Amino acid sequence: MGLFDRFKKEKKSKEEPGGVLPSFVLLDEVAFDVDAFVKDLYDDWGIEIPADQIKKATEKADGDLPMLVATLGNATIAVSLMPAPVPDGEAVGNAKTNFRWPEAVAVTECHKACILVAVLPPEEQSLKETAVLHAKLCASVLKQPHATAINTAGTVFDPAFYIDSAEQYVKEGKFPILNHIFFGLYSNDGGGMVSGYTYGLGNLGKKDIEILDSNHSPDEVLDFMTDIALYILEYDAILKHGETIGFSTEQKLAITESAGIAVDGRSLKIEF
Repeated sequence: MGLFDRFKKEKKSKEEPGGVLPSFVLLDEVAFDVDAFVKDLYDDWGIEIPADQIKKATEKADGDLPMLVATLGNATIAVSLMPAPVPDGEAVGNAKTNFRWPEAVAVTECHKACILVAVLPPEEQSLKETAVLHAKLCASVLKQPHATAINTAGTVFDPAFYIDSAEQYVKEGKFPILNHIFFGLYSNDGGGMVSGYTYGLGNLGKKDIEILDSNHSPDEVLDFMTDIALYILEYDAILKHGETIGFSTEQKLAITESAGIAVDGRSLKIEF
């Protein structure tokens, strides 16, 4: 099966820029060990949640459901068990986009419940800071015994990939870009030319990027989009229509802003 055989391009819808969206950790059983999560959060990231800040259960019609609501600095975190699959088949649809993980759809179809992870930041906290905290929370939740995947950034990730990405980038002092931005690939001619897009930059206050019909290899397109997106987020850079960008004095790649091809809204097309 070729790289593009599993993925047919579908325009990805997205929210207007306004914050880091909640994520769903998929489970093969209806279970969430809050105490184990609190321990993992401290062991993984040195994040300690004071006992007087922890609320571990909430009354529901069908009984007590494990959850955690706490204050970290000025931000409120909510990590709660939902005793049902992600609504409306969203997770299964998103799993179809992850060409890097062949088992994504099969694993997602089997999930029985999920853990919702959300961060409610104060107004003065940047989207970037919120996103880093969110990635840490999700990575620690994914260590739950029944966690099988995570539905986030418009796709579904393998737990090992998500955890490794968070640890690699955060511990190196970099923004955890692979945890918040999905880099999609597709081809309009069976793989001769490669197109790519980002999904998730809009949620961080930036415009998503698209590469259309490139002669470069899939790996080269992925690496280029990753480098550009990381540059934008690390330096709060703003790319503008009519300008050029490049990673050397000789490289001058044209930037065009127009209606998205693979994503809703407007996107930045870079000639690569």
